[in-house]
Amino acid sequence: MAVGEIFWLLFQIVRRVPLVRKNPELTIRQMVAIGVSSIPLLFVTSLFTGAVAAVQAEYQFRNFIPDKFIGTAICKMVLIELGPILTALVLAGRVGSALAAEIGSMKGKEELAAFEALNLDPLRYLALPRFLAFFFMVPCLSILSSFLAIIGGWFVCVIALDITTYTYYTGLQYMFQNMDLFSGIIKSFAFGVIIFLLGYYHGLNAGEGAKGVGNATMKTVVSACVSLLIFDFFIALLMFS
Repeated sequence: MAVGEIFWLLFQIVRRVPLVRKNPELTIRQMVAIGVSSIPLLFVTSLFTGAVAAVQAEYQFRNFIPDKFIGTAICKMVLIELGPILTALVLAGRVGSALAAEIGSMKGKEELAAFEALNLDPLRYLALPRFLAFFFMVPCLSILSSFLAIIGGWFVCVIALDITTYTYYTGLQYMFQNMDLFSGIIKSFAFGVIIFLLGYYHGLNAGEGAKGVGNATMKTVVSACVSLLIFDFFIALLMFS
């Protein structure tokens, strides 16, 4: 039942996409709230993700293959997998839960009912701007996260692993394919939709009071994390099998 309701919600929102031109400022405001405000958190997590990837790659490849392949491994891991999925998981915990709390609070205060009483469409004024913001900003943040992770890997290689910048840069280019970058971006579009739908759905179905809103945010984070990992597998299976 919940899956059907979520897909129906998605259908209803997609039908309203042409209406975004009438109130573009609503979407821009949500893009700033979702994207710009998430950069400091992604900055820290992405740098250390790349740093850990460098340490682990050097440990696994030590005495087996040349050092330049460490850059190759980091590039592949970050662009295809670590960048998109870790960015999505971080955003699910930060903005996905915030969306559920916001919509749940509005429902508890009967603000959603006030929209309908004023003959205003909540899906147009509340859901659509947030849907588009998630859809476009999650891929942008994923690209930024991947870039920062590669920088973090470079820093560790140069400072701690005694690998030169030239060797690391050569490894990044070696075996690089455009599909490595495009696959991560495609995943991120899907991840943005998933985070939005689960956050908005659980917010709409939040119980009464603070406990109900808290349960809605918890359900959003848990269901989003599980769904992201499941969809990540199936998307990778379709793209690389």
